[in-house]
Amino acid sequence: MKILLVSDSHRFLDHLPRIVKKYKGMVDLMIHCGDSALPKNDKVMKQFDIAVRGNHDEDAYPPYVIYKNMCVTHGHLYHIYDGYDELLALCKEHHSTLCFHGHTHVPIIKKIDGITFVNPGSLMVNRGSYAYGTYAIINLFNDIQITFYRSDNDAICQDSILQEGLEQLEEFKRILKKYRGNCKV
Repeated sequence: MKILLVSDSHRFLDHLPRIVKKYKGMVDLMIHCGDSALPKNDKVMKQFDIAVRGNHDEDAYPPYVIYKNMCVTHGHLYHIYDGYDELLALCKEHHSTLCFHGHTHVPIIKKIDGITFVNPGSLMVNRGSYAYGTYAIINLFNDIQITFYRSDNDAICQDSILQEGLEQLEEFKRILKKYRGNCKV
């Protein structure tokens, strides 16, 4: 199975329609992990097989979707900035071995307790020194193969952006923790 995975497009319509058009018919499943900021009946959003509600979306989208062994959510309802504990519990409750999420604007591949978590980053712009967004293509054949692409020109991303993204995310978490007190983001 081949999956197009996008998140956090935030009405940034320079890339979303183009990427959907490019991969329509080339992938088996198209997933949007939330924060499209578009209505569910939008012509581009209707083309996604799975789309979930982000913190900038209307309530018409579900908070999460379980499809086969996959859990798809945005991440904000599971306090992803505080770690993966709540999202891990959701995945275990539904016996999911794959979890696709967004919210942090950082492309991530992380494995915890046998569950692979993938965040495609933001289609609009990621946190990091590189000034472009990302999306992912997931190949599920004999194993899991994940490739991140630049949303501005569809070039394969260098592995260094994953490391930089993780470092930026940790710094962002420290800043949030310092300034928000006990509030959850």
